[in-house]
Amino acid sequence: MKTLYILLCSITTILAVTWPTASKTQTLSSPITVEEGKTYDGFEVNNNQWVRYERGIKGLGDCTKIEGGSKDPCFILKKGATLKNVILGPNSIEHVHCVGDGCTVQNVYWEDVCEDALTLKGSTNTGAKFYVKGGGAKNGSDKLIQHNSAGTVYVQDFYAENSGKLYRSCGNCKSGYQNQRKLELKNVTTKNVKVVAGINQNYGDQAKFTSVSYSGGHACQRFTGNNSGAEPQKIDYVDKTDSSWTCK
Repeated sequence: MKTLYILLCSITTILAVTWPTASKTQTLSSPITVEEGKTYDGFEVNNNQWVRYERGIKGLGDCTKIEGGSKDPCFILKKGATLKNVILGPNSIEHVHCVGDGCTVQNVYWEDVCEDALTLKGSTNTGAKFYVKGGGAKNGSDKLIQHNSAGTVYVQDFYAENSGKLYRSCGNCKSGYQNQRKLELKNVTTKNVKVVAGINQNYGDQAKFTSVSYSGGHACQRFTGNNSGAEPQKIDYVDKTDSSWTCK
């Protein structure tokens, strides 16, 4: 296992991020669905070993011109489902879809992200809660977390590097979810991530930063969202190193 030691800009302790090594690779012919309220624990399934899951699709390149769909992920999580202790390999168009009113992703590591690492969709519930606890993601040319639902996303103790955006609230979906989407980041470190959080100012999106360290990119990028499918207009970047602040 490789251990990366990251110094957080807002606190004086060292965050040790351990990147696991897969004991084997499992190639899936179709997504694994985790039903409502259930848990898929990679350790339990694989005798306490780290296993890499992927779809066996090679030659994807940087995925900048690839659009995935509901048949492409490795895992589909229903309302209240949990996915934990797995590695997601590079040979997949999509990786994890969370469908409905919230889910939990815990200690999940993405080795090389194609289009999106985690897509949240299918909820109009303003009280929906999505949790990303621990883990990390690398090499996502576009977005890591794509927020296409209402509700709040909580990301804690997470590491990301060499990617476009850690988080993006959809800027051109048919449902804009005005004043219904929030992001809370706590104890998060990014390296060479162009934008930590992308939000739509006109839709009332908010991103709260607490003990977030970012290098090689911007903390927050604000957009003017639309529901027509057109490319959203870029407004500006907001960068702060306060221990706690909100971009909106």
